Amino acid sequence: EEIDAALERIDAVAADLDAAGIDYAIPELGAMVETPAASFVADALAARLDFLSIGTNDLTQYVMAVDRENDAVGDYHDPLHPAVLRAIDRTTTAAMATDGDVWVGMCGEMAGDPELTALLVGLGLDELSMSAVTIPAVKRRAREVDAAEARALAVDALACETREAVRELLGT
Repeated sequence: EEIDAALERIDAVAADLDAAGIDYAIPELGAMVETPAASFVADALAARLDFLSIGTNDLTQYVMAVDRENDAVGDYHDPLHPAVLRAIDRTTTAAMATDGDVWVGMCGEMAGDPELTALLVGLGLDELSMSAVTIPAVKRRAREVDAAEARALAVDALACETREAVRELLGT
């Protein structure tokens, strides 16, 4: 409902600008996917927006129901847990169902880990946002990735039942 209300408001402002003869451009509009709820309705989001951006630090925290700053449960804050990977996959799959009209980005520590680049490509991520220090290693790794092999890796990772199995598959 919030997105529909925002889009209606944007349309109303655009109509006012048109009526006034003022040139304008509407930027790409998107949503952050940082909660399980957002991943569950990714198809509805993708039907209305230009892009989705997965915030892996928050998504992992909320999928796993752990405070990432609490040392007592910090080990459970693992973006390679199958539940987190499936939330990411649900989001990218929803975007792909739009026939390429919606792209998916990712921000967070996961995006900047070169050991995960092939998996992220295989999951269908279009863009990775990371701290500047990790860009060269991720860029180098991205150039080496074979898309078909990456997709097969992602399929295998999504079939894993434990985070240990995912780590073993990835060799991390």
